[in-house]
Amino acid sequence: MAQPYAPLLQQMMLEFQSQRLESAERIARSILRINSKDIVALQVQGLCLAMQGRVAESVEPFTRASALDPKNPELLTNLAKAQYGANLFGESVKTYEKLTRLIPNNAQILTDMGTSNAKLKDYDKAFSLYDKAIELQPQYYLVWSNRGNLLADLSFSLEAIDNYQKSLELNANYPEAWTNYGNALFDLGRFEEARLAHEKALTLNPKYAEAWSNHGNTLLELKSGENAYESYRNAYALKPLHPYLIGQLLSAKLTSCIWDDVDPTVSQMLSLLADNNAVTIPFALLQTPASLELQKRCAQIFVADRYPGIDSQQIEKRSRTPDDIIRIGYFSSDFKNHPVGILMQNLIHFHDRSKFEVLGFFLNPKSNDEVESGLISSFDSTFELFALNDTSAKNLILEQELDIAIDLNGHTAGARTGLFSKKIAPLQVNYLGYAGTSGSDFYDYLIADEVSIPESHQDFYTEKIARLPHSFFPVDTSISIAALGDLPTRESQGLPAAGFIFSCFNNSYKINPDIFDLWMRLLKQVSDSVLWLSKTSEKAMKNLQNEAIARGVDARRLVFATRVPARKDHLSRLRLADLFLDTPNYNAHATAADALWAGVPVLTQLGQTFAGRIAASQVSSLGMPELIVNTPEEYYAKALELATQPQLIKDLRMKHEANRLTAPLFNTKEYVRDLEKLYTDFLEQKS
Repeated sequence: MAQPYAPLLQQMMLEFQSQRLESAERIARSILRINSKDIVALQVQGLCLAMQGRVAESVEPFTRASALDPKNPELLTNLAKAQYGANLFGESVKTYEKLTRLIPNNAQILTDMGTSNAKLKDYDKAFSLYDKAIELQPQYYLVWSNRGNLLADLSFSLEAIDNYQKSLELNANYPEAWTNYGNALFDLGRFEEARLAHEKALTLNPKYAEAWSNHGNTLLELKSGENAYESYRNAYALKPLHPYLIGQLLSAKLTSCIWDDVDPTVSQMLSLLADNNAVTIPFALLQTPASLELQKRCAQIFVADRYPGIDSQQIEKRSRTPDDIIRIGYFSSDFKNHPVGILMQNLIHFHDRSKFEVLGFFLNPKSNDEVESGLISSFDSTFELFALNDTSAKNLILEQELDIAIDLNGHTAGARTGLFSKKIAPLQVNYLGYAGTSGSDFYDYLIADEVSIPESHQDFYTEKIARLPHSFFPVDTSISIAALGDLPTRESQGLPAAGFIFSCFNNSYKINPDIFDLWMRLLKQVSDSVLWLSKTSEKAMKNLQNEAIARGVDARRLVFATRVPARKDHLSRLRLADLFLDTPNYNAHATAADALWAGVPVLTQLGQTFAGRIAASQVSSLGMPELIVNTPEEYYAKALELATQPQLIKDLRMKHEANRLTAPLFNTKEYVRDLEKLYTDFLEQKS
């Protein structure tokens, strides 16, 4: 029998078919006020909501429609997809199970159900469903693509690539497979191939936000930050809340020293994070004014998303007597010409081999540089994990029977946090590479000191804080000052023959408008002074020059250091600087250590976060507390005083030189003894 509102139904369908979704949804709601059980209106309402991106809202009308007609496959399919899109993965699985009873042995349904199970971390079930779908329909490209996604999530990158290639052989026009293929290539360090894969996806679908974001990530690794920023902008215009996108976009923006107020802003990102949105990876937060509370929340969101701890187990301590050698393993993707690699090469040399066996686990592809070669020689044993999936890598690590596993990455590029989430040693430690909490429950300790993480900050860390008696940050003392040779001329470094030299060799993303304002005030007050900066991208240097001009400073007073071939050359030229000016939020870390070792005073403002207190930790350990200030105005006043009173800076440098001989900062042998005592204490407390 015709419904009394048949004209409304006809109008609704016309609007829907014409893609006038808001109008169709409005009419559907009008019909449902007349008859709340009209299945067609419920289905159209759900479809309109889903197609407008309001997937979570579409679940309710689809649920009501399928309850009215529980054996309608189309309704159940719409409901399952909506539940999946709303992250209701358990409910989605139940709906797919109903569908399989209605339509058994359907490859598409089995594939979709497998993907929902994968989201629930029921990996065995997911693989079983995918394999059954392949058995039923081996030419179904989507099951190969989704199976590749699962393999990639489990760090089986090579196997994932095989699955993506099979999917693309069957359907070369599927953009999702192309960008996920690109991600698997990215994970293997094949960045140029990854870029091409993402660009193929974008050729097929220029409005594919995830592919733009992945493209940006790849361009960053290819050192094309300016182009990465544009890719992130494209992704943001299409899908602003794509996971971790805003943080990546702002990181690329700040690396190029773009300081405009165009959305998204740092404050907007922090507000979204406060509401528990996954807007940034933890590392990209360090350069912002994010509080310790927000840093912890960000890390916890990230870890819960990426490393759920499935298949983790407690590793029993191996039987050992007090006299047995302690087996420690250092894990890093930076065992190469990188600050972490350089620092560790110096440190490992001093480990007491009568008490410790020191193993190195290399997470990066071979670099074949001098630092890598030196590290291989320094470790008692080394293992290459880069090409191994987590399962194979974990089995190899467990065979070594480590007492302590030390993660030198934290939330930095190339980390294998998934291994630590599965437990690879009785004790697991977060150390050196990342100045923040892991946000996880699978690291027992984080190594710091009283300045960098005071006891009052413990609540903002998921790890127990283990404190060294002096600065936790090791200094590379392997190149003696005497070995640096004659002081290079100022002219050889592009510096003026006379005038005070302020310097800051920090990465460009650490420089923000507030500290740059202060630096420009100093240049205006100190005649003939210059600011000596690390050479960065052409875009960033041009932007900094423009920012100087906007503040009334001649751009020529910014001097960008040229690249030098050897570390010795860099340390040698550093001695030309009169004063190193630190950055807030994210301090100089290795760059501060280098400056201090070269004899250059480092002025720093004590921050509120781990990353913002490390320079103060180093300066304090050198016995130079007068170089630690608490406010921007104190920072300005101290820098101005030192730059305009030659005797003060001379006296300071004489004190610096005298302290070099006695201060703990440069005593690497004592540092390693203190570190070893921590390791021994960890094991005793575990007993």
